[in-house]
Amino acid sequence: MTNFFAPARRRAASVAATAFVVAAVTTPMAADAQGTPAWAPTLDSVVTAALAMSRAPGATVAVVHNGLLVYTKGYGLANVETRQPMTADMLLRVGSVTKMFTGAMLASMAEQKLINVTAPIGTYVTSLNGKRVGTVTTHQLMTHNAGWIDNAVAYGRMGEGALGEVMREVGDTLFFTDAGRTFSYSNPSISMAGYVAEVAGKKRFATLVEEHVLRRAGMKLSTFKPLDALTWPTAMGHLVSGPNNPPTIVRPFTENTAQWAAGFLFSSAPELARFTIALMIAGQPDVAYPFPTNVVRRMTTGYVPHPGGSGLDSAMYAYGLVVGRTSMFGSSERVWTHGGAINGYNADVYMLPDRRTAVITLVNGPGSGIPGIRMKALELAVGTTPTGRAPAETRELTAAERAQLVGRYAQGRNVVEIREVDGKAVLLQNGLTVPLLRSGTTDIVGAAPGALRMFTRVENGQVTFLYSGSRALARQP
Repeated sequence: MTNFFAPARRRAASVAATAFVVAAVTTPMAADAQGTPAWAPTLDSVVTAALAMSRAPGATVAVVHNGLLVYTKGYGLANVETRQPMTADMLLRVGSVTKMFTGAMLASMAEQKLINVTAPIGTYVTSLNGKRVGTVTTHQLMTHNAGWIDNAVAYGRMGEGALGEVMREVGDTLFFTDAGRTFSYSNPSISMAGYVAEVAGKKRFATLVEEHVLRRAGMKLSTFKPLDALTWPTAMGHLVSGPNNPPTIVRPFTENTAQWAAGFLFSSAPELARFTIALMIAGQPDVAYPFPTNVVRRMTTGYVPHPGGSGLDSAMYAYGLVVGRTSMFGSSERVWTHGGAINGYNADVYMLPDRRTAVITLVNGPGSGIPGIRMKALELAVGTTPTGRAPAETRELTAAERAQLVGRYAQGRNVVEIREVDGKAVLLQNGLTVPLLRSGTTDIVGAAPGALRMFTRVENGQVTFLYSGSRALARQP
């Protein structure tokens, strides 16, 4: 087992109100000093089966329990052309898992009074003064509560000046609803939050994250810079285009510096394990930790309800984390989690902070096998079989429910219409017609299993927002 953050008897003497306590960590990243867990072969077989099912070439997995890294391993291939094996400490792009690092950086800067996250962003990005878009706050951006549309642009401008070049030019067309109205996942929101930090901190975004988060957590290889990442062992991203086609490497390599803050971090499973441990042990007595309690509290406090809950019993969005509760191991307990996907890579970080337990799964291909890996790893680490939630029964919508729901909803160019046809609710989009059923009290599902799942928000007798995944569509006049 690897103890990243050792006991510190004299911690109190060295902690200032806004200063970090930096643990001096020299333990090898993939060390397993106390032996391989007895359950390792079981997890290995589950990961191997998951890769075969998803057709992802490789994966890296790290398991943390009681605040220690108890297991980490690479599986399969890092590159299907060279047949290079995947190793535990290889770097992969982690997609939107990046957002928790942008959030941690902002939480740190806010605690040190380097930025006012409740001030209008036009205070910092002066080119936005006089525009509606400049009136939102960094806090609203970081919690997906600014009313902005979503887009994820895999290829774009390069060079660290690109973030400012793009963000200084944004306009009011980013809005699909008023700021503060609802949660709706938005990559441009996080990119803008990263640029506001860059202006406030007077340093490039990547440097701020390195100084406030990565290096303080002992994450020595994690980086936003591809020309640095590619000097270390790095797994290539792969796509699978059809059931009979083999995985192929994504070319050209994905890069858009203007969206680094939203999804472009390179990291490894063991280094992400360091970060989860740093969050989960903050405030524990007699432990040296890199993040002050107030930074972790600011980052992990739920601010905005998260419709659908990411599979949790209840969920809110914090700073780059979905935070909520689960009862899958019996009593209700806290969860901090976030997933990510970017051209040829998928990632998942799942923490049970009260147990100081986490599972990190990174794959260099399709991510459909990740949930099974996560659940089995949690079960093996905790020693208890998790219980799933029974699916809610479906039924036809009542006349009153149909009346609430019928209408047109949009976010940018994404438009759906719901009509009543022969006493049934149907969804129309891009030439498709999907009959709708009610599942539970807020869920709307397609009549065909797995075809569609949405959530609704009702105000004044009408559905005002439809939520598809984590994105909202607003009712149109």
